[in-house]
Amino acid sequence: MTHRPTPVRGLLAVALVALLLGACGISTDNSPRDIPAADQRELGVTGDRTAGAATGTARVYLLAPEVAGQAQTLVAVARDVEENPTDLITALFAGPNTDEVARQLRTALPTGTELFDARLQGGVLRVDVSTGLLELSGQVLMAAVAQIVFTASELTGVRSVSLLVDGAARQWPAGNGELQSAPLTVYDFPGLVQSSQPDYPAIPTPTQP
Repeated sequence: MTHRPTPVRGLLAVALVALLLGACGISTDNSPRDIPAADQRELGVTGDRTAGAATGTARVYLLAPEVAGQAQTLVAVARDVEENPTDLITALFAGPNTDEVARQLRTALPTGTELFDARLQGGVLRVDVSTGLLELSGQVLMAAVAQIVFTASELTGVRSVSLLVDGAARQWPAGNGELQSAPLTVYDFPGLVQSSQPDYPAIPTPTQP
């Protein structure tokens, strides 16, 4: 004699399948809720930016977070790229990655800036870029130029940087705002990068006899 499954067992099986399918779905919110800070993203910044992860031994320079009443400064961040002119400058032009944006690090370089050529000749790195840099002025232009100079100066053998736009040499503002046609060095931008060295201890006052 054969046994047929009871209706109760059939109902239990159907309920179990429905429960499992419901667990795989994404529940909707009935009211607004706060997004945890770790999951928040700045508007206009995607989570898969092409900027490299902050690892490796290569370094590029970005703008530090703005502080009211203080001059802007640069900060070095790591990049896992080959330490040659083309790869390093290209990594700089990619801008801050998502984590760095969350830390309020910025770049003065226009989006879409292209590197045409980067060639070291006798200690001078000739960096040829697209025309977007010419759209900048004032402190923003000075900061963008400084980012290129400091980043390029991380490379072995680079003593100064000659910055060209579409193959043509131009004058660029140094840290004091004066235009300069000679190749630029990090010493043309004093105080733009804060030293990581600790302050020297104060000299103790000699004891009186």
